[in-house]
Amino acid sequence: MKAPELETERLVLRQFTLDDFDDLAACWADPEMVKFIGGGEPQSAEMSWGRLLRYIGHWHALGYGYWAMFEKASGRYVGSFGFQDAHRDLTPALEYPEAGWSLVPAVHGKGYATEALAAILKWADSHFTGPVCCIIDDDNQRSLNLARRFGFAFQHYVTYHGKQVQMLIRQPAA
Repeated sequence: MKAPELETERLVLRQFTLDDFDDLAACWADPEMVKFIGGGEPQSAEMSWGRLLRYIGHWHALGYGYWAMFEKASGRYVGSFGFQDAHRDLTPALEYPEAGWSLVPAVHGKGYATEALAAILKWADSHFTGPVCCIIDDDNQRSLNLARRFGFAFQHYVTYHGKQVQMLIRQPAA
């Protein structure tokens, strides 16, 4: 399955391709972007290559995954939003598709995260039969506020990469 293209007022979300590698690697190498994600360490190009293949492969294997996000006006890559089943080493394990998002720091505060999350959750509500979840570091107040705005509710803490993070669940829209 190929990712459907989603459009918002200012954004286009489309399937990742191998051509997106440089943009994705630059995003995940930025210390500001990763400070609350995956242990807070910038990722190598090798790690980003694996991430890109995972993003592409999710759609083929599971029928859902991450979208590459671009500004309509400039065509510039600005982040990734979507869902995954990463088989994270968590206790308790995640039971539902995991929502996740990342933005290049240069576009923080523009409302892109709100637009993109609304678009992917609308897609989720018509494609998943149950809830979705996410895990967010307590220090990542922007992401926690965004998640709560869209109906994600705290369930409990899980330990991931040696740190306690919040596990939140969102029920499908009626």
